Amino acid sequence: NIRNLSTASNTNQRVTMMSSSVLHNAKPHIARGVGRLTDLVFTSGQGSYVQTTCGKTLLDFTTGIGVVNTGHAHPRVVAAAKEQLDRIVHSQVNIGYHDKMLELTEMLLPNLPKGMDTIFYGTTGAEAVENSVKMARAFTGKHAVVVFRGGYHGRTFGTMAMTTSSRIYRQ
Repeated sequence: NIRNLSTASNTNQRVTMMSSSVLHNAKPHIARGVGRLTDLVFTSGQGSYVQTTCGKTLLDFTTGIGVVNTGHAHPRVVAAAKEQLDRIVHSQVNIGYHDKMLELTEMLLPNLPKGMDTIFYGTTGAEAVENSVKMARAFTGKHAVVVFRGGYHGRTFGTMAMTTSSRIYRQ
């Protein structure tokens, strides 16, 4: 049930709503470098919709910008997360192996392209990008990297050097 659908007709228009005194007090202390479309404060999400502290339900066209492609709070994802949290919360891959990582490795190996037999587990997209560059350089012996104009690759030093989508990421 959509009570309110918010769209901006002008991309330069910034939607600003101070939803709470908490936002007003905390905002000056949150590091810049992440562009935000709005100052709305989201409290929950279900499927493709998010709820705000203003009581509005909005259609979330990004649903986590690719990381929540099943929608917010998908029942199967929530159930799997709860099951894992009951077992172990964080099993760092650089400390030791954990059973789910080994199970996933066995599932992925038969599906790798011919000649590939190694899987890299990382924690962020920027880490994946930087390690991909490192592996490509080692494999090809070349050091130049080609990036697309307007691309976003992350906020680490290496990925910021490749990011051209917005100057705010370099601040």
